[in-house]
Amino acid sequence: MDSIVEQQRQAYEDVERLEQAIVDLMLQNLTKHRYRLIREQKINGLLEQIQSRSKHLLDLEADALGLRAKESAAMADGGFDEFYARLGSIGNYHRRNPELVVRPPELDFLKYKHNPEEADEKRRARAARELASAQGEDPAADVVGDEEDETETFIDEADERELETMFSGEERFGRYVDLNEQHDLYLNIKDARRLTYLEYLAEFAKFADIPRKSKDAKYVEYLSSLRAYFEGFFARSMPLFNLAQAARESRAVFDAEWKPAAASAGDLFCAACKREFEKETTFAAHMGSRKHQKTVERLAKESGGGAAAAEHVQQRNIEQKQAAERELAWLERLVQRYAEILADKIQDTRSNVQRRQALTEHERAQEQLDDEPEQLGDDDDDQGEQLYNPLNLPLGWDGKPIPFWLYKLHGLGVKFECEICGNTVYRGRKAFERHFQEPRHATNMRRLGIPNTRQFHGVASIEEALGLWERIQRDKKQTTVNADTFEEFEDSEGNVFNKKTYLDLKRQGLI
Repeated sequence: MDSIVEQQRQAYEDVERLEQAIVDLMLQNLTKHRYRLIREQKINGLLEQIQSRSKHLLDLEADALGLRAKESAAMADGGFDEFYARLGSIGNYHRRNPELVVRPPELDFLKYKHNPEEADEKRRARAARELASAQGEDPAADVVGDEEDETETFIDEADERELETMFSGEERFGRYVDLNEQHDLYLNIKDARRLTYLEYLAEFAKFADIPRKSKDAKYVEYLSSLRAYFEGFFARSMPLFNLAQAARESRAVFDAEWKPAAASAGDLFCAACKREFEKETTFAAHMGSRKHQKTVERLAKESGGGAAAAEHVQQRNIEQKQAAERELAWLERLVQRYAEILADKIQDTRSNVQRRQALTEHERAQEQLDDEPEQLGDDDDDQGEQLYNPLNLPLGWDGKPIPFWLYKLHGLGVKFECEICGNTVYRGRKAFERHFQEPRHATNMRRLGIPNTRQFHGVASIEEALGLWERIQRDKKQTTVNADTFEEFEDSEGNVFNKKTYLDLKRQGLI
C-alpha cells in the first residue's frame, strides 16, 4: 500500500491536472452546438472528479486513524533506513513484474488540448487527398505522413451515442424544451383553460389563472412533472449551471414574501372534517349539520381529552393544511423561477413550433434526419440574427421572416379578431376565413348553444351570433305558424281557399 504522504502528493497532482484540463477545454473556440454541449458535460465530470479528490485529501489531512502521524514518526526516527526500505520494496515489485508497462499520467490529459473541429478539418482534408491520389488526379499526393493527423480529442464515439439518447427529437440537443407530456397533464386538470401547445408554452407559468378548487392531486402531479423535467433539462443541456444556488435564492425570497400572508389561510376550512368550502352559506350549513357534530364527538372520544383535545386535533389539521398550501405555493414559485431562467429557450421553442407548423411532412422528416442542421457561430452573431425583425414579420419554414412582398400579398398586415374564440387575433383574411371551420371555433359555438352552420360563417362577435340565432329561431317558428295559411285547397266548384278556411267550411257543411 502507498504511503499516506504519497497518496496526498498524488491527489494534489491529480487536482492540478484536472484543473489544467478544464482550462484547456475552456480555451477551445468551438462553433458546433453538439461539441459545446459535450464540452460542458466533460467539464462537469472533471469538476466532480476534483470534488472527489478534494474530499479524499481532507480525509487524509484529518488523519482519523493516525496513520499519517505514525508514518511521519517512523520516517523521523529511522533516518534513511525507512527510505531505503521503501525504495527496496519498489524495486522488488518491478522485478516481480518485468513486463509491467507504466503509462505516464499526462498522456491521459493530452486529448483535452486538441480541438475536435480542427481534427475534423484535418480528417476531411486527408480523405480528399486520398481520393485524389486514388483517382490519379494528383499522383504526387503524399498520404504517408498523415498518421500524425489522427489526433485524439476529448470527444469519442461513446459521447456521440450518449448525446443521441440524452435528448428527445423536439429538444434538438438542448436548443428547445419539450413540454408535450406536461401539456397533456395540464389538459386533465379540472376547469383549466383549453390551450393549444403554442399557447401553453406562453402561459404555463401563470398558475394564478387556475382556480383554487382545481388544485388537487392531479395539479400537484402536474407541478411535480414540470419541476422534474426542468431539473433534468438543466442537468442535460446546462450542466455547469448552479441550480442548487438558484433554488436556495428563490426559497429565501419565497419565505420572506410568504410570512405576512400565512395567517389568512383556512377561513372556510372545516378542521374536523378536513373539508374546504367555496361559499360561506355552505360552510355555515355544514358547521351546523349533524354529520359535523358527530365528527367532533368522534375526535373528542378518540383523543381521550374531551373538547380541549378535540380542539387541539382541529388546530393540528389546520396547521397541516397551511403547510400543504405553503409547499404547493413554493412548488409553483420554483417552477416559475425555472421558467424565468429558461425564458430564452422557451421563446425559441415557441418560434420553432410556429415554424414547424408551416412545414410539410417531408420537410419535418428531413429535419429529424439532419444531425447538425446549423453551424452555430458566436452567440452575439446568433442573437443579432434572431433579433433582426424590425417589422415583426411571421416566420417562414426556414425560421426566418418571410419577404415583405409576400406579407403584403396575403394581407397579413390586416388583423381580424374573433370574440367567440376568446379574442384571438388572426393575420390575413385567409386565416380568418379558415378558422370558422376549425374545431376550436366550432367548440366555442356549441358552448354558446349555437350550431356552427354556414349561416354563421363570418360572424365573430358573440352578440351578433346570438342575435342571428334568435332571428333564425323566430323565423322558423313563424314559418311553422303560417304553414296553414300558405297551403291552398280547391273545392268542387273551383273556389280556392287556404287550408284553415277550407277545413272550417267543410266542417260546417257549407262546401
